Amino acid sequence: MMTSFFLALAAAGLAAPAPDAGFWGLFSDPRKLGEATLIACGAIFVGFMVRRMWPSSMNPLMFGWLAATMVVAGLAYAGIASAGLVLWLFIGAAVLLGILAVVLG
Repeated sequence: MMTSFFLALAAAGLAAPAPDAGFWGLFSDPRKLGEATLIACGAIFVGFMVRRMWPSSMNPLMFGWLAATMVVAGLAYAGIASAGLVLWLFIGAAVLLGILAVVLG
């Protein structure tokens, strides 16, 4: 009787979560990883272009970083899951750079 319950559960697909469910599912799907990589490269390119065009007296590095983050945040707001992953990576990089700035003075 118990075996039939587990067989019915497995047949319904409830025994194991879907491979693309949750945060870690993004890492197991090569298409999502490729999409995240393309989004990150495009955002870095946009940030670099803003940094090059921004006047040097108005802190171009910060505005380049903000432009790149804004592109990724806009894509994440539009519902692209890979952009959410890239946004978390950008936030992590910002935190690490902030810690590095505090430590090195």
